[in-house]
Amino acid sequence: MLEKTFEVRYDELDPRGHISPVSLLRYFQEAAALDAQSFDFGWENIQENRLGWVLTHMQIEFLQHDVKRQPVQIRTWHAFSDKILSRREFEFLTQDGAVLARGASWWLLMNIDKRRITKCPPELLALNPAEPNFLVQEENFKRTAPDGSPVLPPVTITTRQEDLDLNGHVNNTHYAAWALESVPQGKQLKKLMINFKNECLAGETILVQTTQENENCLHHQLLKQADQKEAAKAITCWE
Repeated sequence: MLEKTFEVRYDELDPRGHISPVSLLRYFQEAAALDAQSFDFGWENIQENRLGWVLTHMQIEFLQHDVKRQPVQIRTWHAFSDKILSRREFEFLTQDGAVLARGASWWLLMNIDKRRITKCPPELLALNPAEPNFLVQEENFKRTAPDGSPVLPPVTITTRQEDLDLNGHVNNTHYAAWALESVPQGKQLKKLMINFKNECLAGETILVQTTQENENCLHHQLLKQADQKEAAKAITCWE
């Protein structure tokens, strides 16, 4: 398990002065990379075999809102790996130790030259605990909005060079930010589920189409305009 405290910067706050959900996702990404490095599966280690970690899907539940600027602690750990997927848990705590948010994520290893999925190596499988510590139950990522659900105005995004990560494609935190961009103002995010489908490169146009399942839940489809491929699908719940 990795435990790390992040000092929240002013540019990571929302217009109300609260810690933004996307800022927490960036902290998680950094902590996940550091924890993987601690057991020799960090970016530098797996690059030697031309491999890279790819986040396939994740879910996060926000338990507190209106959290002002303060140090935030994250705990994250490798929970379990099977032949293909690795599951990682994470939780955020406020300065007084209260749980701010928690969730789970699923990753796979990909050959970055051939762009093909690679099976988990024996060294990674050997790290599986006898009894995995799962914080949350996996949500139904295939859930869809009912036919005839109201559709919100679409949002168009153009990707930039600065959106790219070490693997040369748009960092996963931007996908979540794009989905949240289509949500009406004045709501508090309670839950985010996101399924990453296809990589995006700089200079692409992404169309965010949002359907309202009910008054509290929205479905977001991120489409690449050039070929109409799904970049990601997300479900957000609000209060």
